[in-house]
Amino acid sequence: MADPENVTLTQLRDAFALLGIDLNDDFVKLELRESALTIHRVARTTSGMPACLPDGGVQVTGSTINVVAALPLAPQK
Repeated sequence: MADPENVTLTQLRDAFALLGIDLNDDFVKLELRESALTIHRVARTTSGMPACLPDGGVQVTGSTINVVAALPLAPQK
């Protein structure tokens, strides 16, 4: 199956939402490796403003989610 030529941001947000991952307006970059997905987001100050770097850029933080071959089975009731 060929990769699609285009996807919309809404399609990506919807697909990740099914996994419980919120790609809100603060997300900057997705980085997928064989064993991890890292989501880079804009860092915010306590007042909600983007945290700035001394060079004038915006500070970014990354959160990593493990990528596994299979999820463990849920305990049976």
